[in-house]
Amino acid sequence: MDFKLWELLRHCVLVYMILELQWRPVVSAPEEHKSCSDLLSTISLSKLLHHEAKDLLKHYITFHGPRSNSSTEDVPDSTVSGVNVSEKLQDVYVKNELFRLHVLKVVQHHSEIFLNKEPVVGPLSRVKDRLLYHSIKVKHLLAGFFPDVPLPSKPALPRLTAGHTYAKKEYGWLVLVRLRDWEEHVLQLLEEMKNMCGQQRLKRLLHTFNSLL
Repeated sequence: MDFKLWELLRHCVLVYMILELQWRPVVSAPEEHKSCSDLLSTISLSKLLHHEAKDLLKHYITFHGPRSNSSTEDVPDSTVSGVNVSEKLQDVYVKNELFRLHVLKVVQHHSEIFLNKEPVVGPLSRVKDRLLYHSIKVKHLLAGFFPDVPLPSKPALPRLTAGHTYAKKEYGWLVLVRLRDWEEHVLQLLEEMKNMCGQQRLKRLLHTFNSLL
């Protein structure tokens, strides 16, 4: 083949792969790209959970009235901690379970104190169940992106100091506020992880290009 024609062909292939990298959606193959598919579905679930947490907080405030800016060590903070992505994802896994346990406790408090349970208990239960599914998805992400990183141990049941009715109301309000804020940070982490899928695709394209040389 003529050298100039060969160089032109290589150039066209390279341009095609660059365009594919920029515009082609991430599509998972049966094995190699399953982690990226899991990531996209986890992002969708996290967005839904964030929306439901905000909606639940509105219902809670409507039912109980506005709360003060109180704080307690009983409730986990809303940060995502870690020096790298794997540590941050491990932190998400642990706090996901903590928030699920705290939401379960809020459900119990509300059911014990108030005869008129709706419209709070229904959304509370849905968020609790959604957190369980979210935990499973995060577990899959850890196994897919970081197979050599051990899965963190699940936290123990929370020990609460809230005793009287008003303190339990305050506790529930704080749980929902921090859950909403925490989910925002989780979404930021998951969006950042999409770059890892882009890097994987770039490696595949470069491998394909090198094989043509």
